[in-house]
Amino acid sequence: MGEKTTQPFIAFREGDEQVFRLYYEKYYHALCLWVLRIIREEIAMHDIVQEAFISLWNSRANLESEVHLKMFLYQVVRNRCLNYLKNKKVEEKYIREYLALEEEGYFEYVVLEEEVHRLIIQEVLLLPEEQRKVVQLHLQGKNNFEIADILHISVNTVKTHKARARKTLRNKLDNLFIITVLLGL
Repeated sequence: MGEKTTQPFIAFREGDEQVFRLYYEKYYHALCLWVLRIIREEIAMHDIVQEAFISLWNSRANLESEVHLKMFLYQVVRNRCLNYLKNKKVEEKYIREYLALEEEGYFEYVVLEEEVHRLIIQEVLLLPEEQRKVVQLHLQGKNNFEIADILHISVNTVKTHKARARKTLRNKLDNLFIITVLLGL
């Protein structure tokens, strides 16, 4: 009689899909109920249990008995539930933080900041070529000596181009500066 109960398990370990289906039917509902007790969400329940059975199938060669199989399923489901709850907690934290920022007008601030940045870049692109190159390299974090080396010009020429570009941009973006000050940027 003991031999008869181990035969299906051996067939399962060897890849018998019909025996796998029997185990699926035997444990599926119990695992679903257990998931509901842990996470209390029916939608995620089915996914978690399905993933547990996929893990079971992929690990079948390492299992020693049907008792081991049952313990394996419950452990996988438990771990997946815990991971689900951790991920949900992190997701809820980010949603709360986002909503708090929304309440503080953060979204409007970011949109306005991006628009100001876009207008500045647009004006930089309209500068004479040498001034534009100097400003673009400066915006990339290059110092005057690096810019001079890259463009094969003197450091004094770099300073001159920067000063002229600054004056042009200040004149063109003067209204933008006033707007940003009034809006508290």
